[in-house]
Amino acid sequence: MKNASFLTVAALAAATAYAGAASAQTFNTGDFARTALEKIAPTADVADLSNAQAVAVYQAVQDEASAANRAASAEAMIKSYQ
Repeated sequence: MKNASFLTVAALAAATAYAGAASAQTFNTGDFARTALEKIAPTADVADLSNAQAVAVYQAVQDEASAANRAASAEAMIKSYQ
C-alpha cells in the first residue's frame, strides 16, 4: 500500500512539473512574441520573422527602461533580420 501511495504522489508531481513547464513555454513562442512586438513597435513588420527571431527580439527588448527605447530597439533588430 505504501508503494501505491508513493507512486501516485510521484506521478502527480511529475504531471504538475510537466504542466508548469509547458505553460511557461507559451511566453517563448513565436506567435506570442510577434503579438507582443506588434504592440511594442506597431510600425515594424514582424510577420516575416521566424519564430526564433521573434522570440530573440522580444526577449532582447524586455530589458529596455522606457517604451520609446523598447520600440526603437525592436524596430532596429527587426530591420536587421530583413
